[in-house]
Amino acid sequence: MTRQQKLELLRFLIFLRGKLQNLSIELLMLGEDPSKVDAAEKKLARLINKLRVNLMRSWQGNAANLMADLRKRNERAQRRLRELKDAQDRAGKIADILKEIDDGLSAVLQILP
Repeated sequence: MTRQQKLELLRFLIFLRGKLQNLSIELLMLGEDPSKVDAAEKKLARLINKLRVNLMRSWQGNAANLMADLRKRNERAQRRLRELKDAQDRAGKIADILKEIDDGLSAVLQILP
């Protein structure tokens, strides 16, 4: 991956971290437990730091494919978030959002040697 691709990925992950923080606030306002979202946000923060520390090392993988995958996952998570306010099964929607996040983090971890 080029330096620019690495920076783009890190910036997007930082953006996603903010989305998780917003989701945690939304859940609190809905009277739901945000602890699983908070744990996912902390996991993402650790991943961002790990990537930052390894910025000068060679990262493996296709940056364009990874970014496309992360953007799709973000779109699905955002759609589920919009549905969350009216959902009867909030726990199920939250689980779906967290699965998208966890799968995305797993994909990102594959780039480090």
